[in-house]
Amino acid sequence: MSSVGAPGFSVVVLAAGGSSRLGSPKQLVRLAGEPLVCRAARLAHESGARSVVVVTGGAAEAVAEALGDARVRLAFNAGWAEGPGTSLHTGIEALLADAFRPREESTVLMLCDQPFVTPEHLRTLAECVAQGHPAAASAYGGDGGFGVPAAFAAELLPELLALGGHQGAKPVLMRHREHLALVPFAEGLLDVDTPADVERLGLKLG
Repeated sequence: MSSVGAPGFSVVVLAAGGSSRLGSPKQLVRLAGEPLVCRAARLAHESGARSVVVVTGGAAEAVAEALGDARVRLAFNAGWAEGPGTSLHTGIEALLADAFRPREESTVLMLCDQPFVTPEHLRTLAECVAQGHPAAASAYGGDGGFGVPAAFAAELLPELLALGGHQGAKPVLMRHREHLALVPFAEGLLDVDTPADVERLGLKLG
C-alpha cells in the first residue's frame, strides 16, 4: 500500500540483463549481504509503491529463487537479449494487465544495478509526476546527464510501449524535456557492469 500522503504509483524493476561484461548475474551481486535485485524490490516497497513488478530474462530462475517470497510480480521477458526496450514492454504490459491498477497511476522505472537508489528518491520522482510533470528523471550531475530511475505519468505508457526493442526510456524523456522534472542523483552514475565495478563499489559477487 502507498504511504500516507504519497501519490499512487507502481515500480517496475528492470532485471533481465545477461551481465555479459560481469561474467555472472549482476542481479545477484550482493551489497551488505543482500542481492541487488532483492534490494531493488525492497526499496521499491519502502518507497510506498502500490505494487512492484520485477522483469526477468537472463538468469531468470536464479533471480526468482533469490527473490523467494518477496511481494513482487515476476514478468519474464523471453526477448530480453534483443534490448532494453523489450523489458520495458514486458514490465508495462504486466502493469496494464493488473485489474486493480488505477488508470491514473504513474510508473517508476528502475534498474537493479544502481546500488545507491533510496526509497526517498523513488518517492520524490513519483511526487513530481503527481504535481503535474509528465515525467521525472534522475539528474546525474553537472554535465546535464539524466535517466533512470524515472517516473512517468500514465498517459506516457503508450509512448514507452512504442519504443523499439533496442531503446531504453531516454527517447521518451527527451520528447518531454521541456516539462521534465529533474531530481538530483549523482550516485546514478555508479552502476555494476564489470568486476572492477564490483570491487570499486565494495560489493560481492553472488
